[in-house]
Amino acid sequence: MEQHRTRGRAFSALAVAVLCAGAEAGNWTHWRGPEENGNTREKAPVLKWSLDGENLIWKTPLEGRTTPIVMNGRLYAIVPGGDITKKITLHERVVCLDAADGKILWEKPFSVFDTDVVEQRLGWTAMAGDLETGYVYGHLTGGEFVCLDGRDGKLIWKKSLTEEFGRITGYGGRMHTPIVDEEKVIISFMNSSWGDHGKPLHRYAAFDKKDGKLIWWSAPGEQPYDTTYATPVVTVIDGKRLLVAPNGDGNIYAMLARTGQKVWTFKMSKRGLNTGPVVDGKYVYVTNGEENIDTTEMGRVVCIDASLTGDITKTGEIWRAEGIKAGFSSPALANGKLYVVDNSANLHSIDAKTGKINWVYSLGRVGKGSPTVTADGIIYVGEQNGVFHVLRDEGDKCVSLDEEHFARADKTLDEIYGSPVVLDGRVYFMTRYNTYCLGDKGKTAETPSIPTLAAETPAAEAKTLLVVPGEIWLKPGESLQFTVQAFDEGGHRAKLPERPKGGSESWTSTGVKGVIDGEGKLTINADPMFSAGIVTRKIGDLSATARVRVAPPVPFNENFDELAAEALPAGWIGIGGGKTKIAERDGSKVMGKVASKEKPSPPFMRIRGYMGPPIAGGYTVVADILGTPKGERFKPDMGIINSRYFMMLMGDQSLWIESWAPMPRLRYEVPFTWETNKWYRVKCRIDVTEKEARIRGKVWPRESPEPTEWTVDTVDPNPNREGSPGLYAYSNGTTAKSDGPEVFFDNVQVLKNE
Repeated sequence: MEQHRTRGRAFSALAVAVLCAGAEAGNWTHWRGPEENGNTREKAPVLKWSLDGENLIWKTPLEGRTTPIVMNGRLYAIVPGGDITKKITLHERVVCLDAADGKILWEKPFSVFDTDVVEQRLGWTAMAGDLETGYVYGHLTGGEFVCLDGRDGKLIWKKSLTEEFGRITGYGGRMHTPIVDEEKVIISFMNSSWGDHGKPLHRYAAFDKKDGKLIWWSAPGEQPYDTTYATPVVTVIDGKRLLVAPNGDGNIYAMLARTGQKVWTFKMSKRGLNTGPVVDGKYVYVTNGEENIDTTEMGRVVCIDASLTGDITKTGEIWRAEGIKAGFSSPALANGKLYVVDNSANLHSIDAKTGKINWVYSLGRVGKGSPTVTADGIIYVGEQNGVFHVLRDEGDKCVSLDEEHFARADKTLDEIYGSPVVLDGRVYFMTRYNTYCLGDKGKTAETPSIPTLAAETPAAEAKTLLVVPGEIWLKPGESLQFTVQAFDEGGHRAKLPERPKGGSESWTSTGVKGVIDGEGKLTINADPMFSAGIVTRKIGDLSATARVRVAPPVPFNENFDELAAEALPAGWIGIGGGKTKIAERDGSKVMGKVASKEKPSPPFMRIRGYMGPPIAGGYTVVADILGTPKGERFKPDMGIINSRYFMMLMGDQSLWIESWAPMPRLRYEVPFTWETNKWYRVKCRIDVTEKEARIRGKVWPRESPEPTEWTVDTVDPNPNREGSPGLYAYSNGTTAKSDGPEVFFDNVQVLKNE
């Protein structure tokens, strides 16, 4: 079985071979290597080394919990920034090092905001690189998905996945690493958005790697159990280019990589899957550390026949190795063997054809890092508690060649979570406190060629259309030209169908306040109002849609008076899925935060409702808010969001300004007594300068005149410089037996600062 990989556009077989030999060699643009499987075709650069200097090329105090990538002689990684003793300074950085000497060439800081992830999980995801453009891509803890020029760190484009698409994160930092394939960069995340994306699902999104235009959405799975971080891979099987992806619902899916359409499903676990798959020909290997779908035993390694279609749970299993709880470390595939690190840091060598276990070797106590294996059977792997191993696979046993322990005087663990990079005669890896480069200066580096992907079948008749962009924000009065692409049943780019005679060919729009012409140009009405809907392209029996949201520019307001009882403000993020409703209160229509015992979990007890895309800081948010009680004990938390700062009336009778709550990075609070069942007007103004953000807020009974003094007034020396305006509420005390306190909003305004 021979695995084939390349990154880039579809070319002839000869052209791809030349491209791979000349471009991919000497680059590690995917966190699991150029073949996305944890192997290298090089021989081992070093068999032993020491922290004192033997075979240590360089060491730099760049801390990380990720796997770096190396492209064009440079190393890239997402790492923490700031001083943990001064929480207000904490942030995340994309850093570029010279791979030859470890010197920092450039770095770019990013704020962390609106996430449940804690400081100990900053820099969890790996970067992805693209040789065609020289760009690098990162999924940041704050939810920003960024494209940077790898040469100088210039920002090319970015998306705020939380504010724009309703990304959901968990406490443990389970976030997904992007991958580059052809003209696309693909990312996945759990989300709940607007319209038909209101249901929380693990979704995949493909963006144009050059300009960030969204190409397709895919939601192949069921209701997810967990936030997860399995990175998918791209391969060609049976002539089809597939994206193979373990999902948060415990299943593995194959999707057509160019359209996102589901090809097959393999059900594996009752919980979400965190480890990336590896592929060899038509065989897909996946691991799991949780309860299996068909037994009560924990953990499994499985080999799947990925050439099938449909639900292949029963028909697609080639072999299984039961009881191996490998839920964190992704496997490596090399030399006909599968290498799996389980949760207890036991390294398993498994025959890839039969599933027979060749040997098991204990690395320590906790297995999180993924192994990297060389062409001559040398294994580089880290154990979480600060131990780095160099091992040799001798067929029937594993032999230790070197074992380095990273001890610190302060007794803190120098943990290893990532995977080693083995490239051009060097070994690169990161620990919690340092980044290392190992190598033998006396050896000449190898540059082996990388095999190409298997051949795809020729394109046939078009069976699927895509409207591009697949989702877009527009402003009143703005116009956009949509385009349409066609693909055959196997996901190959096809010719557009001939326009049928008789008129069964059209562009239409619904829900969007605008007009689309016969060539697909949409023009939004000039009225400053919210709207959201779909654009549809139909050619004969084929049709496809795109999602469109319209948000008015600042200043704007929403009083909910024009909304029907079953409606919600068009295109707002984070308020759907039964979390809110339009209700009558005190003689007018308002938006109410539901606190139902039917949905007592934190995701439904809380809303973070975003009104539009991120805008530059320097605006004011005003809203009327009323909270109801639950008995005498519980009151809700409620407030407004401005530039990624939350201003909240807390149930414990205080007023908070906060950013990045789990730390919190910034929190300023004052006592403030407020009453339930009483309307208050809340106002938050943010002024951003080159050096800081000044955050001021005031609260007063709605029927009273606005006070001249600010209730809270504080400064952030590490400012958030943009963000979406929004509303916040949390229904304390909601349980499965009783409803919680409700919150109501009215007369929401977003104003320019004067």
